[in-house]
Amino acid sequence: MAPGRGPVKIAAALTIAAAGFGGGFAYKRFRRYLDERKLRKEREKRRQRAASAASEQEQKVGSVRNGAAPKSPKRPRKRKRAATKSKRAE
Repeated sequence: MAPGRGPVKIAAALTIAAAGFGGGFAYKRFRRYLDERKLRKEREKRRQRAASAASEQEQKVGSVRNGAAPKSPKRPRKRKRAATKSKRAE
């Protein structure tokens, strides 16, 4: 499996085994990282959906609870025009 003879072969075998173990360890850690990242994204999406649904529900309930009719959106203010001065007749 490893090249060489005697202690060199043992050292090479140990190096190969350590590299294999390290590679497997790194692979497991990387897969765990990817899985956690996926779960984190899903949790974030779920949280956003729940927050938007709760705010919609709150808006619906808020107007009904107060007994007030739903408000129409505000119209933008009209800008005042500068009044033109009429010239005096002399």
